[in-house]
Amino acid sequence: MATSAEQAPRLTSKLNHLSLEPRWPHDRGPFDDDCTGRSFWLTPKHNNDHSEIRYIRILPTTDEILCQKRPYMPPKDPPDGTNDRRSKAWMLDVQFRHLRYDVFEPVIDASFHASQHLASNFNAPSQLDYQVRQKTVRGTQYSLFRDVRLEDSRFENEGIHLRFSFACPAHLRQTRMLSSGHFESGMLIALIGLDTENTISTTFLRTELCQSTISMKPMTGNYLRASVVASFVDPFDTTTMRQTLYSLKGLHNKEKFVIVEFPKVLVAGFYWILKHLQFLSSSNTEISFSNLITPSHAPRLQQNAPPAYSNSGSSPFDLGVLQEIYKSDARSPLRLGPDFVALKSADQEAIIQEVCSTTTLDYGQATALCENLARGLAFTQGPPGTGKTFLGVSLAKVVLQHAPKPILVACMTNHALDNFLGDLVKQGITKIARIGRGSKEEWTGGYTLPSIRKNFQKSEEGLGQKIKKDRAYQSVQALWRQGTAWCESLNTHTLTWAAVADHLKTSYPQLFSDFSRYESPKEQKILDIRQGRNEAGGYAFEHWCSGKDLVDTEDFSRNARSFFNKAMTPSDAVDTSSDSESSSIDLSLQRPHIPVIYPYDYRGHNAWSMPMDVRAAWITRWKSELGSSSPIDKLIEIQRRYVEARKVKQECHDESDAKILANQQVIGLTTTACAKYWSMLKSLDLETLICEEAGEVSEAQTLTTLLPSIKHAIFIGDPLQLRPQVNQPDLSLENVYGAKYRLDESLFERMVLPRTSNVQPMLASKLDLQRRMHPDVAELIRGTVYPYLKDHPATSHFPIAGMVHRTFWLDHREPEDAPNPSVASSKSYSNSFECAMVCELVRYLLNTNDFGSGEIAVLVPYSQQLACIQEKLAGTRACSIALSDKDKEELIDMGLLDENEQSQFKTDVKVFPMVRLATIDGFQGEEAKVIILSTVRSNLNDRVGFLRTTNRINVACSRARNGFYIVGNSTLLRTVEMIFLPCGHEFSVVDLDAQLELSMIYSLSTSGEILAMKHTMAEGCKRLPKCPKCDAALDSVPRYRHFRQFQLASNAIERLYRKFGRKICMLARNVQEYRKNLQKGFEWFCDNFAPGPLTGKANTAMIKTRLLYITPVEMAITGFRDNVLLPAEKNIAHIGIVLGKGYVATLIQLCFDAVAESLGSEVDNLDRSERAERLTLENPETAGIFRSCYQSFDPYLNGNATTAELWTAKTREFWETWGEYEVGSLRYCQQGHPYSRKAFEGCPECGGRKVSAGQVEDRANYEKVLDRDMFFKAMRKMGNQN
Repeated sequence: MATSAEQAPRLTSKLNHLSLEPRWPHDRGPFDDDCTGRSFWLTPKHNNDHSEIRYIRILPTTDEILCQKRPYMPPKDPPDGTNDRRSKAWMLDVQFRHLRYDVFEPVIDASFHASQHLASNFNAPSQLDYQVRQKTVRGTQYSLFRDVRLEDSRFENEGIHLRFSFACPAHLRQTRMLSSGHFESGMLIALIGLDTENTISTTFLRTELCQSTISMKPMTGNYLRASVVASFVDPFDTTTMRQTLYSLKGLHNKEKFVIVEFPKVLVAGFYWILKHLQFLSSSNTEISFSNLITPSHAPRLQQNAPPAYSNSGSSPFDLGVLQEIYKSDARSPLRLGPDFVALKSADQEAIIQEVCSTTTLDYGQATALCENLARGLAFTQGPPGTGKTFLGVSLAKVVLQHAPKPILVACMTNHALDNFLGDLVKQGITKIARIGRGSKEEWTGGYTLPSIRKNFQKSEEGLGQKIKKDRAYQSVQALWRQGTAWCESLNTHTLTWAAVADHLKTSYPQLFSDFSRYESPKEQKILDIRQGRNEAGGYAFEHWCSGKDLVDTEDFSRNARSFFNKAMTPSDAVDTSSDSESSSIDLSLQRPHIPVIYPYDYRGHNAWSMPMDVRAAWITRWKSELGSSSPIDKLIEIQRRYVEARKVKQECHDESDAKILANQQVIGLTTTACAKYWSMLKSLDLETLICEEAGEVSEAQTLTTLLPSIKHAIFIGDPLQLRPQVNQPDLSLENVYGAKYRLDESLFERMVLPRTSNVQPMLASKLDLQRRMHPDVAELIRGTVYPYLKDHPATSHFPIAGMVHRTFWLDHREPEDAPNPSVASSKSYSNSFECAMVCELVRYLLNTNDFGSGEIAVLVPYSQQLACIQEKLAGTRACSIALSDKDKEELIDMGLLDENEQSQFKTDVKVFPMVRLATIDGFQGEEAKVIILSTVRSNLNDRVGFLRTTNRINVACSRARNGFYIVGNSTLLRTVEMIFLPCGHEFSVVDLDAQLELSMIYSLSTSGEILAMKHTMAEGCKRLPKCPKCDAALDSVPRYRHFRQFQLASNAIERLYRKFGRKICMLARNVQEYRKNLQKGFEWFCDNFAPGPLTGKANTAMIKTRLLYITPVEMAITGFRDNVLLPAEKNIAHIGIVLGKGYVATLIQLCFDAVAESLGSEVDNLDRSERAERLTLENPETAGIFRSCYQSFDPYLNGNATTAELWTAKTREFWETWGEYEVGSLRYCQQGHPYSRKAFEGCPECGGRKVSAGQVEDRANYEKVLDRDMFFKAMRKMGNQN
């Protein structure tokens, strides 16, 4: 979909080289977010640092991996004044860059560390046993496999596959590699090479198959090497394929290779989403409701417009499908018009009450149903246990009665999708197509697209469609066979027919004819005559290379059949829906036609009578003529044609599948699958979207579901529960840096709970009746998060056996376990005391014999604690343990669970009794009869950790039906500070800090403590702090009142810069004018100045006249000092905090002091000359341009020089540029340098360029106007002496 990266403009960046130092530090922030100057357009950091995302290669380049500069990362909110069109582009740019960084930052970090390891051990001998697991300085964990070799290549469904063998450590030999979790199918790995010239190469691959040391023994002769079969991530990137094969085959310098395995990086998890964002950015494709969802600082006009398809004269929504009473009496079914939200409150209330009385919906669900049907873009917030899925199913049933086209159902996970579709099936909706893999439910097998395709009537396909599919199939099959032949040629040292055929046809046509014409095309029933000839010629050539002659025709026919049968058809090339004849080659019909052996003297030889040594000589000659790179080049060309043919074939299948899907009622898929099959879905012109658990879906994934044809989008979820998961804390709302980026903020949350000032939230329906928790348990979240939440009468459950209280906190002060920095799980935490208490409580509850399968669940915030509890409970015979696949993989990756241990874990809940162990994040959407929560953290530093956010606390406290028990340090958790605003709303300090972007004003510790005020201004400082819920001002709140002070300071600073800039330019122009006057009168002065006693009086008069020209200069400079400089000096201590590296004002002061010092004036400072010298060196592009002036001016004032360089072209242009400064254009770069956005494209110190390059003649040098009174006194003194 997206523009190919090969078409990207070439960037002129300096080549980055591998450094053995750690990667760039985070001491000044992790990102470069200079989005105003966009200085990276002019000076890219690496060869993949494009300004337009459509040109960025999704996979990191080697130059990008080696780059030591901070990556550019735009903030989520666009700059002020961004129009709608630019706002959409900004949204796509932000989502692409944020998601790409989140995925590839650990990949880049691990690849950089592996490259350093490879360089450090390049000459070290190979080791048979070594440590696989590695950890970078930043804590990124990965696996490193050494001594990598290319064993062979093969041509599979996706094209070229490569098999790499590597030295296998002892603990992974035999079959242990297969059960270790390494090299699972579809995961991302990197092949990193280093040659003798210290050049690093990086190729990213997708794993296809892992082979143990036992499988590799026939090839290696020992049990010391295992292998992995991998394919290229981008099958269209033939340039990377060619370079990789050249390197692996040693056609370049000798290279040493390692394989890097990145845990939990699934190619399908990121590739299609990023590809789709590039496509949207580079095309004119519309995004549904883009006028509402694009970020903007302008107030959003509330849109309550009904779905577009309901305004086209269609009938109202028929709610009879939900009603039960009307079926047994004379009442007609209820109908809902699209103008529901425009009705009066009384009319709306009457409709809602009727819906409640005639359906099983409660009041909140009935209200949400009516509002969702009447809004084109609808949001519903459902607290835990309020029936969000039930509402979604009800909406689907109503819409299906109204809309003629299928409904698109999209979910974040396969689990959520299966639950929703399963409820639809229970309601009698069976025309469902589930697209994509990943379902673990057996019942979904009959609803998958391949299953439905089998039942599709072939007769419904037109003749043209069948012909097109057959041709596409034939093309793919033919190219696959050619690719297989070329791979064989590449694998072996012998010359194959595929490699030599074209060369013989061109240079040796008679030999080519002998090898290729033995069969008669008329007697062969084959699918492709040309392919059959090629294979037949291949056997003749192989027969000839082996030294045999064509004597025994029966033997020839028998061996030829065996030769042809070596070629197997690729599995995905078989067209099961085609009724054409078999595509296999039939060689059993007749004896092949044997060419006549005629004697001819071909350079003195007869082809079939050549002895073996002569044939070997010819083969050697042909190899030399072809060159060593020929098989690779030919294979790459076959790959290019093959993927293009497969693309055409896939388009044919998509056309057929689209017809199948058009006959369904519901199309269900995950958001990732939606991005992959977007083109096919777009062709269906779907109009209705239902997105379940929308609060967990990232904004990038949500954009893939908003097809251009969608007219009714319904999002159901809860932004107050778990947010979308992110890998990099620097992009998360829970991190002090992440408040500007908010990758874990879903579209649902951004629209309903906006953090941008002046933006009105979208109206959202709210469900308010929960059916899960006992009222005592529900009170925990009702008193903090959902004050409107009500309890259904059915929640009054029976008491818990053996327990007096339904909710209880086992308080303690036992410290948490000290983390071991040498292990992979050092960033996780555990608490042995809580582990023991939890396990004893579990055993006590199990002994009551009152709990069934999965009715007890233990939740923890950390994987380390999960592993501790698992280890203790694993030895309990009374219970078996259920651990989710996600949590199990997490424990294996962190080294907390033996890779080969199958032990007592169950991936399904079928054993009685059973305890479910899970992290809080892994239990979203689940529930249990009894929940036991271990908070883990207990320390003297008041570090709460994961439980400092209300979203995670909300999830933990809302999973229990009957009982909820907490084991933890209550004193520590009380430090989760809450703040009560004057308007009456309550927030956790962490959440409110993030929403108000407090990190822009203060330097914060990792725990959120205010350390100091920042030295540079930020865009967020210009927005007054307001309550996120009611927009009430927060000026009276001490924690946030500095926002206002910073805003006032910002205005004062900008006025200061404007005054300095304009006054200096005015002064410089005046001095320049006086200089011109002095130069004009210089010749007259020389001509009329004469020595002698009689001319003394006239000479004195001329000198005084010349001195009069200096008096205006003196007045101008002293006026600048009194009116500009001195008032600023009085307040310099106050504004110095804000100016930080405000080098303009500092430079002015230093230059004045330097001049005064040179004239003999007493300056109450140490060494101003040294300070000025250091300043010019630290800031070469700004203060540094005055260096030559300063160095020549100092000896001139000391009498050691007769002339001085008072101005240069650079200094004139610099001050003239600052003279154009306007209030509102002040910006600060990441280094703290101020610059004018109007005058510069970026910080001039950091490489930005001036906006206008116009020439201004005779611009004054600022150095000249920095003289004080002492300079003029010295001049007058010199004049009097003369």
